Formats: sequence, structure tokens, C-alpha cells
Amino acid sequence: MRYFMTSLMLLMVGGCSGDRSDLELFVTTTKAQHVAYIPPLKETPKFEHFNYQSELLRSPFVPPSRELTEEVIDTSKDCLQPDLKRRKSRLETYALDNLKMRGTLTEGKQIWALVQSSDGNVYRLGIGDYLGLYHGQIAVVTDRNIEIKELVPDGSGCWTERSSSMELSGE
Repeated sequence: MRYFMTSLMLLMVGGCSGDRSDLELFVTTTKAQHVAYIPPLKETPKFEHFNYQSELLRSPFVPPSRELTEEVIDTSKDCLQPDLKRRKSRLETYALDNLKMRGTLTEGKQIWALVQSSDGNVYRLGIGDYLGLYHGQIAVVTDRNIEIKELVPDGSGCWTERSSSMELSGE
């Protein structure tokens, strides 16, 4: 059996060593007939220099000051307006999505909500306290949720009231 396999392999190798001129002719004619087309490169656009002058503009790397943000709000209209002179609380720097109600505390008839911020601090809040980015004021505190009234700008210089709520989170 071993001699049979050896002779079969020699026969196969010997079959490949024949005349290959027809194969070489086919390859050269095919290469000559099929020339790849490469489109010419597009011209590079001309550089136009832009002189950026930012002396009169606010730096994009510095947050806007409180005066700049309050000047945009027109308080001369006779419509619903937030109290912009009021000192903002710490929780007014967080969006409501970044705050979680963790529980309640009761003192007599007064019920307080325990609210945790995204940095892990827990705050005690009652009716009338502010939180959220849109001048949100707590209207109702229950043992299961907090109801919040927010003032949202309507784009015409006035503000509209929006109701939001925060439910007890057990995470």
C-alpha cells in the first residue's frame, strides 16, 4: 500500500511539470486586454483664510455668568415670571432626572422628603423648597411621591407652569 501511495504522488507531481506555454499565453493576453481604469484625482480645494476675532465674544471655555443669563429674560411683560432675584438652592443645579426620592421624615404634621442627588448627598426638602433646573417648587409631599411645579420658558418671554413628580425610589 505504501508503494502504491508513493507512486500515485509521483504521478500527480509529474503531471504538473508539462508544457505551460498555453497557460502563460492566456495570462499575458488577459492582462493586456483588461487594463484597470483609475480616475484622476480631484483638485485640492484652495485654502481660504478666516480671521476669527473673539475679543468681543464670551469664551466658550468659561460658563456664562448669572448676569448674562438673566439679561436675556424679559421681565417687563405682564405674564408668569420666575423670581430671578431669589437665591438658588444647591438642588437647582441638578436636572430632575439626576435626583431620586429616597424616603420621608415626619415631624408632627410636617412631612419632609429625602432627596438624593447624583453625587450621593441626601437633602431634606419640604413644601415650598426649590429643586431642578426649571425653577421647580415642591407643591405636595406624600410618603410615596413629590409633586413639583416648574416654570418653563415658552420662547416669547413668558413662562408656563408644568407639573412634574418624583416617586419613591428603592434602588
